[in-house]
Amino acid sequence: MLDRVLRENDLTPRDRSLLTQLVYGTLKLRRSIDWSLATALRRPFAKLTPALHWTLRMGAFQLLFLHHVPAHSAVDESVKLARRYGHSGTAALANAVLRKIAATRPMPPRPSIDSAVEVFADYASLPDWLAAHFIERFGFDLALRAGEGCNAMPRRAVRVNTRLAPVDDIAETLRRAGVEVASSRYGIAECLVLRSVPASAAMVLQRMIGSGKVTMQSEESQLAAFLLAPKVGEDVLDVCAGRGVKTGAIAMHGPSRVFALDDDPMKLAALQQDMVRLREERVEAIAADATRPYSLDDGHHVDAIIVDAPCSGIGTIGRRADLRWVKQPADPERLSGTQSAILAQACRHAKPGGRLLYVTCSTHPREDEHVVEAFLRAHEEWRSVPLVLEAPESATVRVGDFLLTVPGIGGADGFFFALLQRAA
Repeated sequence: MLDRVLRENDLTPRDRSLLTQLVYGTLKLRRSIDWSLATALRRPFAKLTPALHWTLRMGAFQLLFLHHVPAHSAVDESVKLARRYGHSGTAALANAVLRKIAATRPMPPRPSIDSAVEVFADYASLPDWLAAHFIERFGFDLALRAGEGCNAMPRRAVRVNTRLAPVDDIAETLRRAGVEVASSRYGIAECLVLRSVPASAAMVLQRMIGSGKVTMQSEESQLAAFLLAPKVGEDVLDVCAGRGVKTGAIAMHGPSRVFALDDDPMKLAALQQDMVRLREERVEAIAADATRPYSLDDGHHVDAIIVDAPCSGIGTIGRRADLRWVKQPADPERLSGTQSAILAQACRHAKPGGRLLYVTCSTHPREDEHVVEAFLRAHEEWRSVPLVLEAPESATVRVGDFLLTVPGIGGADGFFFALLQRAA
């Protein structure tokens, strides 16, 4: 929706940036903002109209979190909106409430280890079930850092197509355009982190993307190809390939063939188009349901497989503003059956001695180690391989042989990785 609004309106780069910040920030911090608004209201917040809900939320977001926006401007513009989508009474209410917010700056209290889950959830702006999951998964201290981090700006990165351009050349071109560039925290050679991208550099970046020299892809997503480590001459199967972001990363490392499998024709069409952009000719798209039996080139077996399983995506709530509010507590359990079916079919296509990397962008054990452990119990010819990764402290958590990146730490996404190997 926001992308369509931005496309259809002739906004300056500064206005586009502010609108994006307003929409995504208000969505992310909705629960914390509602807590603050409740302190300034004389009636229950739930009894207000939806239009007034969002007018007050956006106004309060500016007052509480956007310190570069003058308070009087935030209040005045919100009052205008309240009048436009209501009447003089709603405008008066908005004026009174937001002036009180501007004067008192009420914020949810920072929780302690003994606080109720609801206190943590108010502070981190999470639904109760997700707040409880973070605490159970990471422990209180790291969960608090993750919750805070998921409300900040996500870390942006590009993958350099080293077949078309050296990483150093791309980095230098971006720096000359005013982009602050850093290396990957995980040591991914082709990954460049974009710490800031001024509006003036947007066209430079878009030209690089259009030419196939770079692809927007988060560091944690790039870890998938890095940990699979495809080798020159290998055959690789990319299950649930989607639009081919990881497919392109795998193909760049020189395998003989990459089979990219998905059941969505539109995604496969986009994948094939992206391979043209990347000038990559070794990818074969296969339309198939990954949960049911399928074949590769008359029973062909591969050296390496990546299963990027469909999941709840709760590890990416820092990047996808509305995700925390639309996911449900039952989603991880519901999706685990599909994930198990996909894994059971994919493993049939591995050569003896072949390897398989199971990946989700979820932090929930029901979708992660529980799925892999059940698979290993049912397939005795497979074993887990301990994953080793150099990373900053607190950026990753070990789960047995498996690896979990912690969402929100330095703007990261939460990804789970399990490397498995078939007996020779």
